[in-house]
Amino acid sequence: MDSLNNALRPVFVVFQLMGTFPVGGILQRSPIGLRFRWLSVQFLFSLTLIGFGLLMVYIEYKRLERIGANANNTIGILVYVDTVLIIALLVNLARKWRPLALEWERVDREFLAKETGEAKKSLRKTVWFTSGVMIVCALLDHLLSKTADIINQSNEARFCNWEIKSSAHYFASRQYAFIFNHIPFNIPVLAFFEYYTAALTMAWTCQDLLIILTGMALSHRFRQIYAQIQPFSSGIVVAAEKFWSDIRAQHSLLGQLVHDTNRLLAPLIIASSGTNLYLICFQLLNISKKQESLASSIHRWFALSYLIVRTTLVFYHTAMVNETARAPLAICRRIPNIGWCLELERLVDQLRNERVSLSGMGFFHLTKRTMLAMAGTVVTYELVMLKFAKDTEGIGDVKPCSRLAFSKDT
Repeated sequence: MDSLNNALRPVFVVFQLMGTFPVGGILQRSPIGLRFRWLSVQFLFSLTLIGFGLLMVYIEYKRLERIGANANNTIGILVYVDTVLIIALLVNLARKWRPLALEWERVDREFLAKETGEAKKSLRKTVWFTSGVMIVCALLDHLLSKTADIINQSNEARFCNWEIKSSAHYFASRQYAFIFNHIPFNIPVLAFFEYYTAALTMAWTCQDLLIILTGMALSHRFRQIYAQIQPFSSGIVVAAEKFWSDIRAQHSLLGQLVHDTNRLLAPLIIASSGTNLYLICFQLLNISKKQESLASSIHRWFALSYLIVRTTLVFYHTAMVNETARAPLAICRRIPNIGWCLELERLVDQLRNERVSLSGMGFFHLTKRTMLAMAGTVVTYELVMLKFAKDTEGIGDVKPCSRLAFSKDT
């Protein structure tokens, strides 16, 4: 069955490889088998990842305490705090996911009975394509970041005339000096830190992707309602009152699903909006500065482009829930008097008066107007960051050939 639960199964497998969304039974066809267990391997992996993130927060804090904070070097501690928060929110969502998945399954069964042909496959294909592209781009972003780090460290070694016996050892001692200053260098420990670092950075994509796919699925169902009533807009064919009663019931069913989904996703929506807007401002602040190498420039531009696309997709697909929920109202108003009836009037009143949208815990509702407001917020944030950068100019700068240039701590 082409339900959202079935479409999300391979996506959740990738999430769990990255230490997020620790719910068991994701490979089963029915959401009845979904289970969250505190002592499961998935949860313990997520808990270890949170612990690793908190360790990195402490390391970054001690480093800033030594050299001072400015607009650039505070990004490290903010990233780790944010990713730990996101993983904690995703763990909490996984704990409550089963009842919502069962509700989605009931609604999907109701609507899938009315789908035919390619429409049955469109949601699954869209979910898999969007997920694949975003996950590959996130991994490529991380790979470009590490490549730039390695090239910059190699250039630093040549500039400072440092002797490098092993590239892997040099990279590890500069990137993770806080651990390799105390234990002998070994590849398994380096691989452990690299994997966990990658998993932390993937938390952003996992969070945004889940929001995007949920908004996409809700909009898909609302479009199905729109497609059912579209043939009656001309008045040539008159629908029976029972038809409008069924449409109103379907719209109410979806409206309740939006409400229940939003109740669980709202904290993630707030975290996603704040994080993405700040990261866009940070990347814009740094993109115009002279980069250490061509690899750094390529990574900065790719990271900014991917971030803007990801943020746009989040706001677009969440805003489309409201747009598609209200779309039948325009058709209903075009129906001539001969096709008017009591149930149709009730449907129009429902469409006009009920707000069906995702929101950030009621602080803001995600509509097309919100997208424009968020764009204006970026300008405001950027001005604040420029002022902060000017006020902290010269503070926290690391001298060339210093051991603090790359390592988190020494």
